Amino acid sequence: MPAKRNFKTIILGILIGGIIGSALSHFLGSIFPPGPVKGFFFNALKIGFSTVHINLGFIALSLGLFINITILTVVFVFLMIYLLYKL
Repeated sequence: MPAKRNFKTIILGILIGGIIGSALSHFLGSIFPPGPVKGFFFNALKIGFSTVHINLGFIALSLGLFINITILTVVFVFLMIYLLYKL
């Protein structure tokens, strides 16, 4: 019986697929020799903003966010969302 299509399933698929895809990308990236194939599949696209420091006197905050996206990360995110809907 297919799972319900709700927001929790999509978020779970993105998180699990992103973790598995990133781990596999780092592992396989260390095995492949340098070249165009390694550059295409394993070089990450960095999206985000650098650290912002806010000092309010009584509290200091540091905020920053980067997301590294590789081809394998995208493939595993879509694969996990598909599998979560089908199982």
